[in-house]
Amino acid sequence: MKLRNLARLAGLIAAALIARPVYGQSFIEGNHYWFEPAVFPGKSDLSRHPYGPAKAKGLVIWNHGYDPGKLAPEKVPPIMQYFAEAGWDAYHLQRHSIIGVGRGRSVAGSSNDLTAPLILHVLEKAEVNAYSRIVLMGQSRGAFAVIQAGAYKPRITAILPLSPAGFGDAGKTSEWRQNDTFIRNLWEDYKDSGIRVAAGFFTGDPWYEEQHPHVRGPYARQRLTELGVPNFIIDQPEHPKMQGHGGGQSWEFARRFGPCIEHFFETGNSPSCVETDRNTARIFGIKLPQLPAPNGYTGLWQGTWHNGRFIALMIQPPANGQYRAVYRQGLGTNGDTPQSSDWTLSEHDGGLLQQGNTIDFHLKLVAPDRLSIIRIDRNKRSEKNEQPVYFTRARERSLP
Repeated sequence: MKLRNLARLAGLIAAALIARPVYGQSFIEGNHYWFEPAVFPGKSDLSRHPYGPAKAKGLVIWNHGYDPGKLAPEKVPPIMQYFAEAGWDAYHLQRHSIIGVGRGRSVAGSSNDLTAPLILHVLEKAEVNAYSRIVLMGQSRGAFAVIQAGAYKPRITAILPLSPAGFGDAGKTSEWRQNDTFIRNLWEDYKDSGIRVAAGFFTGDPWYEEQHPHVRGPYARQRLTELGVPNFIIDQPEHPKMQGHGGGQSWEFARRFGPCIEHFFETGNSPSCVETDRNTARIFGIKLPQLPAPNGYTGLWQGTWHNGRFIALMIQPPANGQYRAVYRQGLGTNGDTPQSSDWTLSEHDGGLLQQGNTIDFHLKLVAPDRLSIIRIDRNKRSEKNEQPVYFTRARERSLP
């Protein structure tokens, strides 16, 4: 029994050593990897990008995942475009498949995976160090390697790993559990690093959350806080377009969380990003007027639209059977602009109706602090168009 336990302990120690990359590898740009300005997925005019170290807010570096037999993706995800639009330089670190292989076995933890050493190599470049802020972002294995690289305490400002995964085969073997246990060990190295940690974990991710939901996010938030590491953890948002292993690569994710993540990277303060807190509107550039006391429909309501846009709806007390309201959309991406509309709401079908030229909004109070809103395009009625969005009542500070 003792020999068996010793053998098991030796195996765990060996695996832990593998999980932390060997530093000091040699890499040749144009052969092992390519480090170039990002190619964006959307339509925004970014012709003046990159802005250069003197003008940019900082540098964000994207580290892609791994798909056996496929080339590295040409374009970066929308969250990178959001940062470029906000004034950051965005670069894509594309690696040759020889840098990280695995094919159905432990991948980022395998001894021949060199993704994290490659990141550390790129961070030594003079042109990278010319930036006052450096942020590492990544998805799947790229996210796992970002956490690994940060454990070395390089000169970076922050990281954003999305759906980090380095072990297993989409839940088909028990190795998926190590996508939590090994990351827990890596978080310990962030103490006194000065690195700001944002991270995203998503419902239905077969590399962990599908088997064991709401574990990695809450643990990271609690442990990093205990270690004194500034953190902003996004744990399994409910939005249907922020699900699965690629939940952090959608336009909806970039719209809903981009402003919160950037605020955190710039200030080091975990932002208000929940819909129950009226301070969240400020993060999205929405100015609020003096608000009436909440009562029935009256008060401030906040929610996320189907496309990921954050919305604030301010409803005044009724007068002569009608409610005056202001509907405001905050910051977005890919051509989105903040918008403000004045509404006049009338009682209709057990709720309230805002009637426009072609677009109507039907509001219904489904609970004291929960409001259903359905957008109805009278020229294009469809099931998709009429799915309700649920807003929550926002107060002076987050509810416990």
